Amino acid sequence: MSHGWYASYKLFNCKYISEKKYKINHQIRVPEVRLVYPEKEINQVVSIDKALELAAEAGLDLVEVSPKTNPPVCKILDYGQLLYANKKLKQNERKKQKTGEVKGIRISYNMGKHDIEMRTKQTTKFLEKGNKVKIEMILRGRQKAHPEHVKEVFDTFMNSVATEYNIEQPLKRNGHKMILVLTPMKK
Repeated sequence: MSHGWYASYKLFNCKYISEKKYKINHQIRVPEVRLVYPEKEINQVVSIDKALELAAEAGLDLVEVSPKTNPPVCKILDYGQLLYANKKLKQNERKKQKTGEVKGIRISYNMGKHDIEMRTKQTTKFLEKGNKVKIEMILRGRQKAHPEHVKEVFDTFMNSVATEYNIEQPLKRNGHKMILVLTPMKK
């Protein structure tokens, strides 16, 4: 028998099933099963006693992999290696998932030209890396009474962002903050 979780996955030719509770050996309570045993090229309907006997001879477990079929499909394999292979596949699947972070950029009501350029460069860099960008402006005192100026500042900021983007959440007031969320354009 080959070693390593991937080799055992290939050997057993089993599909990854997330957190499934398998019935093994004497937990299987049906009179007949469709037995799959790749090493001896067995793929036939046999009695449960015969299947358990074959599994015991091989020193492996009888595992019910498809209980909903009639008769249920069982494989002769090492149950511990099956669980290990499924665990490793789940870990690799989790590693491959990309979770885009939400990066925050704060702009102000009276912001200088150079500061806006720096913030737009940061925003462009975040969007190119595939992150969401949350742009917020905190309004103080009389600034809350002039939403038209706030929209002008946001418009000039958005026009100077170099990459293409989607607006996930349009400009919205949240208490004393104005918030806008951008996501990168799908390729």
